[in-house]
Amino acid sequence: MRLNKWLLATFLAFAFVALAAAQSPRAAQALVLEFVDGDNLDIVYPDSTTFSYSNGSIQEGDTIPVGATVRTGAGTNVELRLKPNGTVIKLAKMTTFRVEGLSTPQKDHNGFTLVSGKIRAIAATGSQYSVYTSTTVAGVRGTDFSMSFQEGAKALLLVKRGKVEFGARGEGDAIANAIMVSAGQFADFFKGLKAAPFTPEILGEEYGDMDIPDERAPAQADEPAPDEAAGQDEALALEPDAEGDKGTDKDAAAAGDKAESPFVAWLGEVLGMEIGSITINEQTWAKAVIQPTFKIGKLKAGLYLPIIYSDNLFDPSTWYRPGGNDEWSFGFDQDTWTSALGDAASDLALKIKFIEYGQPLEDPFFVKAGNLSSFTIGHGLLMRNYANDADFPSVRHIGLNIGMDLGSWGFEALTNDLVDNQIIGGRLYVRPLPSSKLAFGLSAAADLFPASDLSAAEADLYGDPIFIGGAVDMDLPILEADALGLRFFADGAAMVPYVRNGGASAGDAGFRFDMVYSNGALTNWGAATGFIGNVLFIDWRLEYRYFTGVFSSPFFDSSYERRRSTLVKEWADYLSGAEEIDQSPSVMGVYGEGGFSFMRDKLSMTFGYFWPWAAGATSLDEQLSTSDDYFKAQLVVKKGLIPVIDLAGAITYERRSFIQSIVNGEAMLFDENTVFSGELSFPIPGAPNLDLALIVSTTIERINGEAVYTSDGETSIVPAITLETRLHF
Repeated sequence: MRLNKWLLATFLAFAFVALAAAQSPRAAQALVLEFVDGDNLDIVYPDSTTFSYSNGSIQEGDTIPVGATVRTGAGTNVELRLKPNGTVIKLAKMTTFRVEGLSTPQKDHNGFTLVSGKIRAIAATGSQYSVYTSTTVAGVRGTDFSMSFQEGAKALLLVKRGKVEFGARGEGDAIANAIMVSAGQFADFFKGLKAAPFTPEILGEEYGDMDIPDERAPAQADEPAPDEAAGQDEALALEPDAEGDKGTDKDAAAAGDKAESPFVAWLGEVLGMEIGSITINEQTWAKAVIQPTFKIGKLKAGLYLPIIYSDNLFDPSTWYRPGGNDEWSFGFDQDTWTSALGDAASDLALKIKFIEYGQPLEDPFFVKAGNLSSFTIGHGLLMRNYANDADFPSVRHIGLNIGMDLGSWGFEALTNDLVDNQIIGGRLYVRPLPSSKLAFGLSAAADLFPASDLSAAEADLYGDPIFIGGAVDMDLPILEADALGLRFFADGAAMVPYVRNGGASAGDAGFRFDMVYSNGALTNWGAATGFIGNVLFIDWRLEYRYFTGVFSSPFFDSSYERRRSTLVKEWADYLSGAEEIDQSPSVMGVYGEGGFSFMRDKLSMTFGYFWPWAAGATSLDEQLSTSDDYFKAQLVVKKGLIPVIDLAGAITYERRSFIQSIVNGEAMLFDENTVFSGELSFPIPGAPNLDLALIVSTTIERINGEAVYTSDGETSIVPAITLETRLHF
């Protein structure tokens, strides 16, 4: 109890620091690529690596580091935003723009260089930054202005709102021979450096193609009254000297006592927090969760530090215990040191939400650990889109997926849970021709304890089997381009069970190869062949499938965790001889899937359907009742698509055997063959760091960690509803 109270105090301390970071008056700035109109955009990083918008290597929402150069081509303009400040900088077509420096907690100043072209900036109130060219400097604080620059010919500053100090670029990048350009004025360095009122023609030329919608512009303070102008002129004046922009340094020094420490700024970048309610096993719980995330290069990690409680946050006895385990005890509730070590390791593992390094098919080495939404082996005949997070957070796993591509050969391996290995798999592949990417692979996947959700007596009754699958595949890339890709594949797989406990309900113990070869014919196997490709922003897949026995493609999929107990009972009928495996219907069909995105993934949709037909079916009813169809639909809306209210959300629905359920008079939208999840998130008005989120999903009903079954022997599925407030930074 004392340990849990100490942990609660630590949790609340983290929450307090998170709130302090959210309310901090000044934080390190980040420059984000917010909006792109066109596709002719390159960003050159400080290490000279070039990323292009046209091939997707840079996208809206990406951060642009200090030292990077942004180049827009013909017909393309972009908007950049300083976060959390809010300042928007728009780059016209044919513009080159470099990031010299961004504000930090120690120095509140941003610096940029306009190499050539034109920009417009709407600075948030209180912003301080300088815009350089090779010959001029503009000192800016909270204003709306444009600047055009052409080497040796034009250096024009036009101020629509506020004031900008403008002058020659002197020693130490200080402003020399400065003038003040006020609202309604412009000045051209190469035409005498004198402020003058702009005409409608000049305004149209400079602002005509630089519109920034009001919903994307930062809030602006009211224009100063005329009698305040002189005081502002003095405040904005920066005296040039050899040490540079002293005015900015003095302002930063004066504000130093208000700046947060580097540690608080760092916490503001990595911490996330959720406060709300969640439904687990039809019981509503309150929750407070801290979710720190870290990123160093290609390494990303996230922790999940929850307190989920029934009625009293400060009483650990009311906290939710996943699987009956007190996840905050760390072994102190165990009787022996061996069990204490095991419990401590398990509790620590539950705090890891994910760890990722690299990406499959992109990096020569990748590793993913934690609650993972998708495992796929090869082209997916054995395993495709299997997830170990379907029942998160009521059931949490620490899965692992690791792989290497060594050119001529490679491998991939996975497990659904390092603490409790039940579903494992892997693939080894070779490329025998040095000049070709043609690859041949050998895969395997197994569920070591498919009866684990059953009682011990039921598991023994059905033989407590192991499901083992093996597959071979061929992969041949035909076209590999950003705008057009095409890949041919062919896979074959078979499933064989191993029966631990033989008996009347499960037949003989040991490997049951009679499930694969019976009466001189192959049974319980499947094959698939087809093409995977893309056309511009559309990804597609078209394949022919054939399978027989109790094998289906893919065997391990998103709903497998919910169906495994039912499969144990179904397989037992064939293992015991109650049904002949070679008499089961052979099923074939075509699976098609298409996915596309708009606005650089801010709106994306995916649809897939498998329409099967059973060979030898003599009637439509028999055809429909024996065919195992599959439907998938997904819609994702990201922040930024709807600027006014900035909604975000996603909905996913996957369903097996829907036609069968209709024919059998048991049509249900949500059962053990279904995976559903939906989320809607929107900002709380007046609270820029807070979002309100509603999350609805389906999960296995459990009592004290044990799965609940319906009267038909199928897994009971119940809704899980979460309403939470999200604090972000």
